[in-house]
Amino acid sequence: MKKLQLIISGLAFCLAATAQSNVVQFDYHAKKISDKVYEIHILAKMNDGWHIYSKDQPKQAISQPTRITFNSSPLYALKGPIKENGDKKKYEDKVADIVQYQYGGQVEFVQTLTLKATVKSTITGHITYQACTDEQCQTPQTIPFEVSID
Repeated sequence: MKKLQLIISGLAFCLAATAQSNVVQFDYHAKKISDKVYEIHILAKMNDGWHIYSKDQPKQAISQPTRITFNSSPLYALKGPIKENGDKKKYEDKVADIVQYQYGGQVEFVQTLTLKATVKSTITGHITYQACTDEQCQTPQTIPFEVSID
């Protein structure tokens, strides 16, 4: 009987983990600004009730800030910091003395880059983020991305 309860509990845990795995969907595209200047747009859309954290957090924040890393390449140079476009919310927990910044619904991350030559390129990298609700957080996840520039 205990083995059956353990198996059922394990299956329920696996199903719950699988159901939560796609609470954030990402979309990527490049926008040409001028001859060799492009913007890489990374749009994160969260399921209702879920949020991810801003890349910029106060020192006392305890959640995983969103990190976008571009793989180095001799074909391009990053220009300036990544910008965030969205409705940034400030979360305060006065008991734990924590302040954090988060986005619900959607947020767009934009990185400007300059091509070193006018050639077709593929920009690659990865995104590390943590999705949470008011009651639970997933473990931080890292996913790769790829954007073509024609």
